[in-house]
Amino acid sequence: MKDRNKYLETDGLFWESDSHEWFNNKSTTIYAQNLNALGISLPNVVSFVVRNKETGDYNYVLMDNKTNELIYESQSIEQLGVHIDMLKAIKCYEKDK
Repeated sequence: MKDRNKYLETDGLFWESDSHEWFNNKSTTIYAQNLNALGISLPNVVSFVVRNKETGDYNYVLMDNKTNELIYESQSIEQLGVHIDMLKAIKCYEKDK
């Protein structure tokens, strides 16, 4: 099993099951919820770092806090940021219709 990454866990434990630990990811949540240059935000999107207790692997997760649905999951923080940007772009185009 991999060593714990305390940096990824700094925003605090949100929820724990027998198999996983869910940690708040405040910086990515703020990035999703803040307005971009086009005035688009994703107020219902929250981000977590999820640790698999068996393997020690960490994944980044986006969820809709209104529906509690998983939106996106990745092992890369960069891919998570790109996905947030894509969701904002889609919302921008939908707004213009």
